[in-house]
Amino acid sequence: MYDGAYQHHVNLHVRLPVAARSNHRLTGDSSEKFDPSYAMLPEEAAAWVRALLEGRKKIQSIELAGPGDVFTSANVTLECLELLQSDIQGTECSLTCLGTGVAEVAPDLARLGVKTVTLLVNTVDVATVRKLYDWIRPAKKTVPMDQAAGMLIEYQAEAVKALTAVGIKVVIRTTVFAGVNDGELAEIAERMAEFGASALELEGGEGVDLKKHVKELAGVLSVTLYEAPSELTPPGSPQTCKEISLPAATSERPNVAVVSTNGMEVDVHLGLALQVLIYGPREDGLPCLLMTRKTPGAGGGKERWKAFAKDCLYDCFALLATHAGDAPRKEFAQQGIRVILTEDNVEGLVDVLFGGVKKKKCGM
Repeated sequence: MYDGAYQHHVNLHVRLPVAARSNHRLTGDSSEKFDPSYAMLPEEAAAWVRALLEGRKKIQSIELAGPGDVFTSANVTLECLELLQSDIQGTECSLTCLGTGVAEVAPDLARLGVKTVTLLVNTVDVATVRKLYDWIRPAKKTVPMDQAAGMLIEYQAEAVKALTAVGIKVVIRTTVFAGVNDGELAEIAERMAEFGASALELEGGEGVDLKKHVKELAGVLSVTLYEAPSELTPPGSPQTCKEISLPAATSERPNVAVVSTNGMEVDVHLGLALQVLIYGPREDGLPCLLMTRKTPGAGGGKERWKAFAKDCLYDCFALLATHAGDAPRKEFAQQGIRVILTEDNVEGLVDVLFGGVKKKKCGM
């Protein structure tokens, strides 16, 4: 169960980044770059939500979004929603996406408790699509941009119609770019309202007077300025675990496992690890290296990872590695073990997991 890092949170907005693939990139927007290893598996996402609830945290809303697009692999998104069924009762469940691949699964989304879908609609004009996006992958295969631009507009329109037809609220979120799409906002609002959308959120950068646009569009849709909700960041990160919410030790699982060749840095792919280093608190409470454990041999498929969890991680709440495949991550998540993908100093990471602030250096 995750504990200390969450104790001050009430009425949580929980965002679950379960999308490992992107389907577009905005022109000149470096923030569109993402690391797919940050994506959680459905089992990990469900385990995290369950741990929050077991810790008596009140979850007000759950959003599936990022780091890519949740409908690049719709089966993963639907699987996640299936696993969350027992945990999302009484919460506002939503998705944020570009809109491709949504129409055909709209009935499934309604059945699985999705109340709101936010579509990222920045234009309804093909020429503007070409200006705004470096590339778009509206289907499983890459298509030329001239074709993709038209497909995007068509798919977004179909998504709004299909979602509203099954009773799901559709919110349009438009990023306003000065001199590019700021003259099209009325058309976007009118078109989306015609299809059934009920609200429009505007966001933009420097040189954009969003308040002016809100007033202009108020008669078409319910228009607001987009403000990102205060959310709880999922545990684990591909870069570092020093500034995020983290899993915490429990009485049943007080230790952390690390795969490392030298005991100094996390530098091994889980599948190649011959041993794991086990860190945990000494009698005085200071976390130190307690022991090493040999890992099961290569091969064996799922049985290998079951044996790994049983023989090597039975008292661990987290495991640190540079990379890990889906199979072990799924198995470990079911056992309550969070895999954190990182490349950093072992001692620093372990120290953060056991309290955050470095104390005196412990002997190895």
